[in-house]
Amino acid sequence: MAPRIAVGQVVKRKAIIVKPDDTVHRVARILSRNKVGSAVVVKDDEIVGIITDRDILDKVVAKGRDPKTVKVEKVMTKNPVTIEDDYDVQDAIDKMMDKGIRRLLVTRLGKPIGFVTAADLLAAFNAYNSEEEVGEEEAEETEVYGICELCGQYGPLYRVYIGGEEKWVCESCKDDLNL
Repeated sequence: MAPRIAVGQVVKRKAIIVKPDDTVHRVARILSRNKVGSAVVVKDDEIVGIITDRDILDKVVAKGRDPKTVKVEKVMTKNPVTIEDDYDVQDAIDKMMDKGIRRLLVTRLGKPIGFVTAADLLAAFNAYNSEEEVGEEEAEETEVYGICELCGQYGPLYRVYIGGEEKWVCESCKDDLNL
């Protein structure tokens, strides 16, 4: 079963906000300075699009257009796919796969808070699974020693439930109980 991790817990890249009438050159400098690959385009407190480094390369640079004159609104991706920060990571993965996208805009009450990428989501699952494995290993390595509550023999004990009551018994008594 997939772990319950909220998308908001995975956000590593905070939302960089730009305006539709900003130039691509200005946005490229902002992205570079903040070491991020995308920005949210906001007009009148509403998300109207996103612009990515890929948009800049494909729609401006590769076509020989002047980044100092091209406005963001001409090359941005309109109506970006978003997810609220309290949704599960699995929901984000499903949405990214369904839409064929590499990054997802995370919002809180409709306001941008950041982006997650497929790599971020996989890292979250990996971290969760590593913590879970460590916990299982610790549980397996921890042995309880004491006196068996059924036969009185000292040695490693196992927790069992007999008639709804918890008992600590030796391996021999545990085997006799067919648990």
